[in-house]
Amino acid sequence: MAIEFMVSIPIRQEDAQNVIDAFISKRPYGAPVPADIVNDNAGNPIPNPITKANYVEDCVAYFILDVVQSYLVRKAAKEARENADQNATTVVNELETWIREQ
Repeated sequence: MAIEFMVSIPIRQEDAQNVIDAFISKRPYGAPVPADIVNDNAGNPIPNPITKANYVEDCVAYFILDVVQSYLVRKAAKEARENADQNATTVVNELETWIREQ
C-alpha cells in the first residue's frame, strides 16, 4: 500500500533567492551544491540541468527522511523498553513467588 502526496511550501517570489541561498549556505546534507555550469559529454560548457532549486528540493526531502528515521528509532526504542520492562516484571514476579515459597 502506498500513499502518494506532494509537499508544497509557498515561497514569495521576492524571497525565493534568499531561501535557495540559505539552504546552500547551510548545506544540511552531504551532497555537493550543484555548479551553475557543467560540461556536456563533448566537453562543452552548458547550464547545469540540476539547479540550485533542485538542491533545495533534495534538502527538504532529506529533512523529511531524517524526521521519519528519528521517529522510527524513538518508536522502536519505546517498544523495546516496554517489552524489556514487561519481561523484567515477569522475572521479578516469578522470583518473588519462589522466595515466598521457601
